[in-house]
Amino acid sequence: MTLPMIEERRPRPGRLVGFALLLSAVSWGLGAFAAYPWAASDPDAAMIRVAFKHVAAFEHEALARSKEELEKLPRHMRPQSPERARTGRRVDTLLRVELDDRVLLARRYSPGGLRHDGPTFAYEELPVRPGSYRLRVTLADELAEQPGAPPRRWALDEPVLVGRGQSLLIEYGEDTGLVRR
Repeated sequence: MTLPMIEERRPRPGRLVGFALLLSAVSWGLGAFAAYPWAASDPDAAMIRVAFKHVAAFEHEALARSKEELEKLPRHMRPQSPERARTGRRVDTLLRVELDDRVLLARRYSPGGLRHDGPTFAYEELPVRPGSYRLRVTLADELAEQPGAPPRRWALDEPVLVGRGQSLLIEYGEDTGLVRR
């Protein structure tokens, strides 16, 4: 009689029982923790959220590729519009949020990308007390602060009522500017 060429692949009964006990313990633990839910924030608190994706202006407006440089590029890499032919570093974006003349947030955001030539993304959550306020939000390119620069600034100034457990969202869109939702 010859020995089998293939080893036995079935687990032993002790391993099966051990696996069943481990699975039962993990399932019981998950069920026990599910009975005690975790609250990330106070349910009576109010929140102001600010989210934006902004394509800032270039630091130097004259940085456009010449016609010769564009012709050297492979056809599939040539920009379709003159706006996309420009290259260089984009300026920082400034965000300021005020509530009844009290500054909640004043921050500078750098553009994305390895060469800082991409859009700027931000998402901020600001806890506030419920109540009625005067909300002022300003989003601007850093160049807009300098005299003679093109005005690339968007502002939102309106009264708001933030209730208990309510979250107020301020969004920026290239087409709509700053909008409260």
